[in-house]
Amino acid sequence: MIRGLFSGPMKGNSKMQGKHLAYRPDIDGLRALAVLAVTVFHFNKQWLPGGFVGVDVFFVISGYLITGIIYGQGNNFSFADFYGRRVRRILPAAAFVTVVTMLAGSFLLLPADVKTLSESAIGATLSAANVYFWLFLDTSYFAASSDTVPLLHMWSLGVEEQFYLVWPALMIIAMKIGGKRLLAATGVVLAVASFAISEYFLSRDPSFAYYMLPSRAGELLVGALLFLWMDSRRVSASAANIAGLVGLAMVAGAVALLDEKNGFPGVRSVIPSVGAALLILAGTNQSSPLTKILGNPVARYIGLRSFSLYLWHWPVLAFYRYAYGEPTLAGGLACAGLMVVLTLISYHLIETPFRSKSPMWLLTKAGPIVATSAGIIVAGYVLINNKGYWPTSSGYEYRKLISQHDYNTKPASRFPFNCQMMKYDPSKWTQDQCVNGDKSVQPETLLWGDSNAAHYVGYFKAVGEAQHFSIRNISHSSCPPVLDASGLISQDRVKSCAEFNKRAFVESKNYKTVIVGASWEIYANTGKSGREKFSQAIAELASNGNQVIIALNVPIFTGLDRMCTAKALRIPGMNCPATALKADVGDSDINNYLKQVASQYPNVTTFDIRSQICKNGTCSAYDQETLLYYDPWHISMIGSEILGRSALKSGRVPQAISALAPSARSVGQVGTEGL
Repeated sequence: MIRGLFSGPMKGNSKMQGKHLAYRPDIDGLRALAVLAVTVFHFNKQWLPGGFVGVDVFFVISGYLITGIIYGQGNNFSFADFYGRRVRRILPAAAFVTVVTMLAGSFLLLPADVKTLSESAIGATLSAANVYFWLFLDTSYFAASSDTVPLLHMWSLGVEEQFYLVWPALMIIAMKIGGKRLLAATGVVLAVASFAISEYFLSRDPSFAYYMLPSRAGELLVGALLFLWMDSRRVSASAANIAGLVGLAMVAGAVALLDEKNGFPGVRSVIPSVGAALLILAGTNQSSPLTKILGNPVARYIGLRSFSLYLWHWPVLAFYRYAYGEPTLAGGLACAGLMVVLTLISYHLIETPFRSKSPMWLLTKAGPIVATSAGIIVAGYVLINNKGYWPTSSGYEYRKLISQHDYNTKPASRFPFNCQMMKYDPSKWTQDQCVNGDKSVQPETLLWGDSNAAHYVGYFKAVGEAQHFSIRNISHSSCPPVLDASGLISQDRVKSCAEFNKRAFVESKNYKTVIVGASWEIYANTGKSGREKFSQAIAELASNGNQVIIALNVPIFTGLDRMCTAKALRIPGMNCPATALKADVGDSDINNYLKQVASQYPNVTTFDIRSQICKNGTCSAYDQETLLYYDPWHISMIGSEILGRSALKSGRVPQAISALAPSARSVGQVGTEGL
């Protein structure tokens, strides 16, 4: 996204020319259109579904102007002068944004995120942000999780800077060997190849297609080919006007109608690229209404500052979303105001002073740029090596707080007394660590199922210790406690799950009480026979004559941020409990179904903690300021223990659970029980 210093028509021949290019106000207006489209899209994708194509418009402008600069200087072209201009134009503002973003992030983001931010900052400094995000970003550019990556937008600078390393040399070589015709032919071949590569990788490696130069060069080359075509032709006013209208329709259509659902860029990127080229072509008629609109003072004002606005808009939104989620009206206005302030600071204090060439520019301008870039790399290395913490006393104190939070919100699977397996291990049936509660009492209860059974281990541990019973827990991830799990789980898990459940049905006969838990809703929605298989398994267990308790699913909190409390240690104004509230609309269909099945047997009942989560018409994933959940579907081990102790304190332990104690056992209870 550079603002060219030269533009204008030239006569073509086999030798490179020596004319400078005139300023085009309409191109600055086109920049304004592009940056506003991108910014609006990043505020809310629903407002301009295809606003991301603003980057493609920038690429076309850059290709057009860079080709004009190189071609226009003719035999006087100097690589040193060319790259000096690029350094002064791009690096100061980019380095400034990178420094501020990395410093702010090192104090606001969680350590793991600081580490990845530092890695991306080094990538951006080395003009390889696009390569970094292609290799290491584990989600696509359009994924919701990418909205909180502060330097993600630097990928486009990586593409441009890499293009600048290749295209000037190709131009010089082609012109010396075969003149303008070979240069144009080279551009056409490379552009077609680039769009073909983009389409090819769109389904095979979408990240490569989006971030990498081979699949993006076509957009820059569209601008380059436009300049070469215009160089030897005069375009009539009427033709320019028609080109402008068609170009505007193509860009506007792309902004309004394209979206990320069908993949991008691919051949669809041809639409905004050619549209932008036609708008630039239309500018040859500076008296046309469209060109005057694009060149109006407001559009030029925004266009001149488009680079700084592009650099700043994304980190501001990323930090906001990281802390507070999607912007509210007030939050959006605050973000917009901060963007404006930072854009003006960057433009007037960084961009403008560094742009001009002075006699001592290598010392006064290149020196600070190199020093800043080196500082980013060194600071990034320190943070990466220290796992996202500054090696200071406050950094060590912060590390302790984060470690405590991480422990408090760990999933049940991370605790040694929870015998949860990824693959069936028969030895778990006899291991002492799998027994919880009062270990002085022989375990007469078996807790069996998947991770949704395992997350109750803390609850039963706390209650068992207080009421003097023990319980053996054993679970297999992604394995429902049914006779036949095929059709409900992935094929690679069927064998291990079958072996586990076969043994579990046999072992269950050795216990007076069997508690089964699973992600019932997910399995029911995965396979058509899910509910039927649940009923068969419950009937099989009930036929043994022992007590059967069905552990129901907990309320689900979609979009829950496990790390919210940790973020709030440093980010002001965060109210984590308020982000994990939802209206109580009653129990889920699957829980109600299981209650109905349980009511058919005198020795089957149900258990859940719903009444501790949902109170007075509202469900909360927090107990005051303490998060009870690990993710939207599972309570954490510590949360599970807190719920158990809370039930004990309030005297609301279900009768079916209290009856697990040998002194209070009552086999054959009828009905369904919650808290």
